[in-house]
Amino acid sequence: MMGANGVCCLVLFAALGPFGSVADKWWENTVIYQVYPPSFYDYDGDGYGDLKGVEAKVDYLADLGVGAIWLNPFFKSPKIDNGYDISDYVSIDPIYGTMEDFESMLKSYKAKGIEIILDFVLNHTSDQHEWFKKSVKKEGKYTNYYIWADPKEWVDEKPVPPNNWQSVLGSGNAWEWNEERKQFYYHAFFKQQPDLNLRNADVLKELGDILEFWLEKGVRGFRADAVPWLVEDKELRDEPIFGVYTQNTNETYRIIQFLRAAFEEYGKLYKEDIFLTTEAYASPEAVLRYYGTPKMPGAHMPFNFNLITDLHPFTKAAELNNTIAGYLGSLTLDQLPNWVSGNHDRPRTKSRLGFTTSVDILNMLNLLLPGTATVYYGDEIGMDNYWSIDKDLCPEIARGDFRTPSRTPFHWSAEKNAGFTKGEKPWLPVNPEHYSVNVAAQKKPQCNLGGTTHLQNFKKMAHMKKKNLAVRKGKTATYVLNEHVFAFARIHPKTMTLVVINLGPTVSEPIDLAQKIPVVKRGTLVEVEVKSVNMPSNLSAASIFPGPFTMPPKSSMALTFRLTKLVSQVKIPSTLPQSKEKPMKKTEEKPLEKTESRKLPLNMNLIQEKDKNDQ
Repeated sequence: MMGANGVCCLVLFAALGPFGSVADKWWENTVIYQVYPPSFYDYDGDGYGDLKGVEAKVDYLADLGVGAIWLNPFFKSPKIDNGYDISDYVSIDPIYGTMEDFESMLKSYKAKGIEIILDFVLNHTSDQHEWFKKSVKKEGKYTNYYIWADPKEWVDEKPVPPNNWQSVLGSGNAWEWNEERKQFYYHAFFKQQPDLNLRNADVLKELGDILEFWLEKGVRGFRADAVPWLVEDKELRDEPIFGVYTQNTNETYRIIQFLRAAFEEYGKLYKEDIFLTTEAYASPEAVLRYYGTPKMPGAHMPFNFNLITDLHPFTKAAELNNTIAGYLGSLTLDQLPNWVSGNHDRPRTKSRLGFTTSVDILNMLNLLLPGTATVYYGDEIGMDNYWSIDKDLCPEIARGDFRTPSRTPFHWSAEKNAGFTKGEKPWLPVNPEHYSVNVAAQKKPQCNLGGTTHLQNFKKMAHMKKKNLAVRKGKTATYVLNEHVFAFARIHPKTMTLVVINLGPTVSEPIDLAQKIPVVKRGTLVEVEVKSVNMPSNLSAASIFPGPFTMPPKSSMALTFRLTKLVSQVKIPSTLPQSKEKPMKKTEEKPLEKTESRKLPLNMNLIQEKDKNDQ
């Protein structure tokens, strides 16, 4: 929607009320740093990153300004899917160390004020898990721990799968025949990852026991993995369209509400704040439902992947505005916004967006927009994908797993193997780019055009997220200044942070901030807080304001203004109204019952409640 002077403007209040007067929970308005354990730092020299390696880098991450780290799975696993095929949820895979290593690591991070978030893989286990082995043999309660079904029919003496459900990872039909049990089992992912039957009360109790185990260790956050596939259609109907009966069912949403209710009760009993987030690549409407409702809340924040899925090398300012304004405008006041700039399942920033300076652009969006930022290891220095078809060094790619190029070892230095390992052979090949793109180099003063580095910029922005009132608590306004230049403002009563981004491939048209952004007239530009590595090193407030000025291609900067008139007295038009809550189909609410035998109370009725509207 366009306003005066062709400017698109959106204003939203912070999620906690005007200027965020309520104290933040530890996961709110912070930076969550994703650590992929095998690729972060190898402490013992065997070529694989490990828990001691994660602990060894606690000072680096504390200095960087992160508030929490999210660890990908390090549990016992055959590693068909790099740890997402778990054979024992409460044991450490020897390749990553011991339980003592985990406890020591957690203690070190807690001492720095950094919380630990674990991946919680509740959709499936490994086919090497004891539960599955016993389920195959129909041993007692384990008989129905997984999704088993008889053949639809027999053709040429071969069993035909019960329906047309397909595997997410492109391996064809999602049903695998088990000769011993004489039935099919369902696997949404690899055949070595059988889906759990989350309608089974015993399975839910097992999962509760696992969560209790890690809570007792001191873990305070969980990322529920692959949540769209948690509960499938009970009648096993053929899908007319992929995902209709296997993704985002009503019972799946209730699973997440069930987890949140248990965490809330745990928090009340033991005075702890337990965080829950979810992973779902789905429609905006489907993702938003994972927030739950005020009476039956779900995830504190379903991961928002819009910065990954919506942006491309030729994104225009209006497109970026639609992505950001559309997301923020869809949230209710009690729903925490969040942004994710990369992860282990998607190509890295430079590979997705095509330009080195896109790293600074994406980090500015992620860290300075309202809410919580989640970043992928290496994105703070601009690591890129690396391909190798060496069957020995990179067997995952050789077998066709094309997620692997974004999972290569971290670049700590220009030394052999990027300083990742003292061993001879890292588990994945190191990107030769590490000679110039590494932490050690980017900590030093630079002689490049901008006189700065991606790492230095990231650190400044992470600390702005902690200390800058406008970034932490301010209202948000977005602006389309021309075809390629986008801006957003974080506005607090006496200060404003303005981020300006040139998405275009050429130098921008002259920009006059005071003409395009009315609130700028009410303030004085104090400082250029952060600028992308391709902005001139001598860039100053005087050279930008009052303007006009131009920006290099694919560049960005964050400016701090001191407002001379209280923002509450400044009229800023809002073109998108705050959205109304989108309630889920009504289900009967059951109160949690406290039990003395468990530290993590579970409400089985919340999941098992019959809902005639379920698909």
